[in-house]
Amino acid sequence: MKDKNNKTAKLLEKSIKNLRENLDSLSMDQFVATTIEALMNIERNEYLEKANDEDNDKGNGFYERAMKTLSKNSLLVNIPRTRSGLFSPATLELLKINREKVDEIALSLYKRGMTSKDIQSFLDEVFEEGLSPSKISNLSKAFHEFREAWQNAKLEKHYKAVFGDVIFITVKRGKEYAKEGVFVAYGVRDDNRRELLILELNPTESKEFWGELIHDLKIKRGIESIDLFIADGINYLEDEVMKIYPNALFQKCAVHKMRNILNKISPKDKNDVAYDLKHIFDNFDNDATIEKAMNKVESFLEKWKEKYPNLKNHFKEGNIEYYFTYIKFEPIVRRMIYTTNSLENLNRQIRKTTKNKLSFESPERLLDYLFMIIKEFEEKNYMKYPVSNYKYFKKITKN
Repeated sequence: MKDKNNKTAKLLEKSIKNLRENLDSLSMDQFVATTIEALMNIERNEYLEKANDEDNDKGNGFYERAMKTLSKNSLLVNIPRTRSGLFSPATLELLKINREKVDEIALSLYKRGMTSKDIQSFLDEVFEEGLSPSKISNLSKAFHEFREAWQNAKLEKHYKAVFGDVIFITVKRGKEYAKEGVFVAYGVRDDNRRELLILELNPTESKEFWGELIHDLKIKRGIESIDLFIADGINYLEDEVMKIYPNALFQKCAVHKMRNILNKISPKDKNDVAYDLKHIFDNFDNDATIEKAMNKVESFLEKWKEKYPNLKNHFKEGNIEYYFTYIKFEPIVRRMIYTTNSLENLNRQIRKTTKNKLSFESPERLLDYLFMIIKEFEEKNYMKYPVSNYKYFKKITKN
């Protein structure tokens, strides 16, 4: 069994190495082609193991085929062959299907619940003869190594802004099922494109775990400086960020703050309180200052102190200031940085693709799955193009 595992590792090594070397330019085309090549390599290995007992057939390199179904520009795929010429991978059938179906099939390897049994059931629907459990298991390992390669890849030295948020998804850890936090963060590069920086899982959200993740960004992945970090209102997270990036500014999500306050307000007063809260955080014109914003906070507390005396606890000195950091930047970018809502499109995609699954069979499988979902989303519309307004991202001095 050990020898067989070693063979499989060597078989996948070329594919994984190629993925590592091309992480920065990885496209959906390349992902699909690499998936198909990995399947065919594993299929040939299984064929040869049987043939050696009967016909003593051997591998005989690869031949290239241009597949227009995979790419508008026709993508080259390496197809393995044997000396006898009798080997024909069933996976070739994928290349006869239109591009949209190929994408669906490749990603569905992870969208079917992340178990080898479910994946095999799906492939049985595609092929007359299903693919073996070992092939499916090895393909899952290949995707896992792909995510690990991304986690170890070096990042840019500088990011204008980093947005962080947590989504809770049910996952199996050991024999127990529970909702755990998926930590997601992306950064805005100097070329104004967005890039996924963090994708991790932890049972609870805490400043300490965020601190570990941010520490890894600097020490392991090479980010030397961050201008602004935007996250929800978790207590003292700003301290963790500034330990690692002492020159970074910190913005707590104003939308999270408003939602948390409104959760404590009587239904009959919610509309009025919501209107006043929007006024407090509406500081997007040229004349806005932090001093004026703090004056609006005082007026708000004075207005509602009789009905809601505990509102003052949401605006404590030493904490509330971090909700107005965005005023220190040019007005044109303030709406983009006063909240983590720019992550909401990505979070919505994650929720959409996981909502029909009761749970995932392990934390690692969940992360593998989410990584492929995010890569697909990036390729389609989310992080592919620069966000032009970020060219105006700079501090102003009047505040």
